[in-house]
Amino acid sequence: MKITRKMAFGTAAGVAAALSLAACSSSAGTTDGSSAGATDAAAADPVKMCVLVADVTSSEALSFRDYYTDYIAGNFPVEFVYSDELADAEAEKTAMEGFIANNCEAVISFASADRPTQLDMAEDAGIYYAVATGALSEEEYETFKDYEYYVGAIGPDAMTEYQAGYDMVKHFTAEGDTEFGIFGGGVPYYLEMHIYRAAGMLAALAEDPTTSYGGATEMGDILGKIYQDGTIKIADFESDVYTLSGYLETWDFDAAWQASMADMIAAGPDAILAVGTGNAILGAAVDGTGIQIGDIDAYTEDNLVAMENGTLGFLAGKFTSINGPIFAATLSAVQGEPYRTAEGSAFALSQGYWEATTAEEFQEIVDADNVDAPVYDVDALSPFVASGASYDEFADFVSKYTFADLVG
Repeated sequence: MKITRKMAFGTAAGVAAALSLAACSSSAGTTDGSSAGATDAAAADPVKMCVLVADVTSSEALSFRDYYTDYIAGNFPVEFVYSDELADAEAEKTAMEGFIANNCEAVISFASADRPTQLDMAEDAGIYYAVATGALSEEEYETFKDYEYYVGAIGPDAMTEYQAGYDMVKHFTAEGDTEFGIFGGGVPYYLEMHIYRAAGMLAALAEDPTTSYGGATEMGDILGKIYQDGTIKIADFESDVYTLSGYLETWDFDAAWQASMADMIAAGPDAILAVGTGNAILGAAVDGTGIQIGDIDAYTEDNLVAMENGTLGFLAGKFTSINGPIFAATLSAVQGEPYRTAEGSAFALSQGYWEATTAEEFQEIVDADNVDAPVYDVDALSPFVASGASYDEFADFVSKYTFADLVG
């Protein structure tokens, strides 16, 4: 089946959210996303909090937005103003200029084309800035950690991304699967999270003593080879137990890309290991083939359907209210109580994914955390909004993010 841009981005535009590579054009305008039915407490002297987004249409993006504009704005004194869909660094800069002119008191960023410019603009304007569901690189953190108005970042760090890829492979090998294809997404663009996820996959396979990738069996060596090559070379994979029968990367959707996809599927692997948005990109093409997809994405309706019909065999995904703690920290900073590390720097805290391997597990996650009844509800967040909590207390709160921690 031929995959088109319309199919890939129209039915599953989460590619844009996860990768900040939106195919749609963006404008400098903003839309007011404040809740109409806010409580009296939330309506009094609201803080204008602006949100940079690279995607405005996917199920993940919409659930994140609804959590903020419906639930959070209904329970805290905040007004959210959202950017349009931001396709590139220039669009991000234009949106930031609009936010500053619009007297925003804080910015929460889901857009990552040029975070250094965003940080500099926020610092110069004297408005607080936070990173949601992401992280700065180590080099960027060292550069910006002491900015007065940089709140911090909460999201998967590199090792969390590595673990997600590792866990995916361990699930499929435990099921007895031995032949795999890999969708490498942004590996050739040196997208760090995709490289670490792919390295986790290869390292999990390399735990078998006959298996190596370019002679490498350990995480550091595998990472080094991927960074050196700027791709994954299946010819360099050696094993007496496992087979890599196909590899696909980028989102070109041109004739060469289509041919590579067709070859990978025709090889008939047990599963395709995707570094992200695998069901969105490949789900329709593998439907009915018996090939399963392992994915790192979000708990969306499309992914639930794919898991119900057997196409999606593993999902490591973000839950709906995952952005509650970064909101609480940002509002606390605006209200005069920013969280700073013992060294006086902005924080860099990691949160990972919730994993599902059956439709029942998937549904349990959706039932446990949604816009109407989020795990990060007002009772959970209020103690960390200008309420005298210490940084250590906040960091401990953020660290307890697993399904078992938050749901039981």
